[in-house]
Amino acid sequence: MARPKPVALIILDGFGLRGDVQGNAVAQAKKLNYDRYWNQFPHTTLTACGEAVGLPEGQMGNSEVGHLNIGAGRIVYQDLTRISKSIRDGEFYDNETILGAIRHAKQNGKKLHLYGLLSDGGVHSHIAHLFALLEACKKEQLDDVYIHAFLDGRDVAPDSAAKYMEQLLAKIAELGVGRIATVQGRYYAMDRDKRWERTEKSYRAMVYGDGPKYEDPMRAITESYERSVFDEFVMPTVIVKPDGTPVGLVESGDAVVFFNFRPDRAIQLSQVFTNSDFRGFDRGDKAPTDLHYVCLTLFSETVGGYVAYKPKNLDNTLGEVLVQNNLKQLRIAETEKYPHVTFFFSGGRDVELPGETRILIKSPAVATYDLKPEMSAYEVAAAAVAEIEAERQDVIILNFANPDMVGHSGLLEPTVKAIEATDDCLGQVVEAILAKGGVALITADHGNADVVTNPDGSRNTAHTTNPVPFIVTDSHVTLRNDGILADIAPTVLAILGVAKPEEMTGTSLIAQRV
Repeated sequence: MARPKPVALIILDGFGLRGDVQGNAVAQAKKLNYDRYWNQFPHTTLTACGEAVGLPEGQMGNSEVGHLNIGAGRIVYQDLTRISKSIRDGEFYDNETILGAIRHAKQNGKKLHLYGLLSDGGVHSHIAHLFALLEACKKEQLDDVYIHAFLDGRDVAPDSAAKYMEQLLAKIAELGVGRIATVQGRYYAMDRDKRWERTEKSYRAMVYGDGPKYEDPMRAITESYERSVFDEFVMPTVIVKPDGTPVGLVESGDAVVFFNFRPDRAIQLSQVFTNSDFRGFDRGDKAPTDLHYVCLTLFSETVGGYVAYKPKNLDNTLGEVLVQNNLKQLRIAETEKYPHVTFFFSGGRDVELPGETRILIKSPAVATYDLKPEMSAYEVAAAAVAEIEAERQDVIILNFANPDMVGHSGLLEPTVKAIEATDDCLGQVVEAILAKGGVALITADHGNADVVTNPDGSRNTAHTTNPVPFIVTDSHVTLRNDGILADIAPTVLAILGVAKPEEMTGTSLIAQRV
């Protein structure tokens, strides 16, 4: 059988499936092309959340995780799952990098500081990881342990910090280890947009003891609530002893473990503490030097220090297998999802492969995408069609960002428009593929636009755990059910007639050829 050309994987970002029409932009939109392909060609649904994508059970998927799993052709266990599993197995307590920080503090008579987001949101951190660190300190008989608690309010309820602080204080009392040194909203401690004035307030509280002062961390939170300043925005606050001196400032020679596992919002603050050539603001004459600084995961090459859980290499991703078989590939998306079809799809490597073409279409410069629901989908489609008609590519990886990016607005009408624009563009691309004798695989990385508003009419800006579609525009195959995102790459290879590498533990969704 002749190999179809091109084979295109089209990812409708945030396009989940749900039966109930209420608040469901996917169901309410007029999507003539998608509906036609669904009715005309073999189709199934895939699980794109929880353990099926390497997350804890019931955890919604996201674009990074989705593209990692799709490109790798295997379940990629995420840092949250990996670290939590190591705690359960006991390996966490033998981690040489974490023990190195604890022993550095103990042997040198220095303090150990634990930085991180205090919640169980599971997006940037998990409070269970902080508790495990305290247990490790207890085991190593280290008493000088100081916690800099960053308050959440985004991945969890906006006024839930008091609950988490109560849990932390109870754990401290149980173990007899740990003191709260600072309390501050993530708006300051976890900025990622180089708004250095925010990071500076966080730093100065931790190093100089600047900012509001409280003996009781619970009171710091509750009094902030009384001023209608909730978790995310709580001003960096210094916890002090009865004599008014700070409980535990960060000083030269101290040890640090930053227990966030997601890098993006941990980089800036870490750069302040680890980069000798830092220029974001004046760190002053007490800037700590010679810190034994540990990041729970690899935050960035621009951050100094040690890494407790180094990234695991993903070998033989779909892109690499295509190279091995001398097949040309195109990666195309607009700005918002360009890293997903390149870096994440390639297993977390930002390397352009031989025979790989990349096309980046700029996302529109608007404050929020509900103001322009079509985003740059038409430009993405036009560029893809040009490549198809030129017959330059064997395989195309394409992402339409609209359902996800507009779905995050929690506004139904713009999200419906986003779906309809995406559908129009989907039709243009698929028709060009079919005209050349190619095959399109239409899918999504996670749900979002399928629940834009809640039953009470309030906005739902989060992802969903609903299944996602999978359509193959080849009437000569039948598809199996119970698939997951990791099964997509093996399916692409099966259509191409290319052998699946042993690293790909996903299995082709093609049940049989008819």
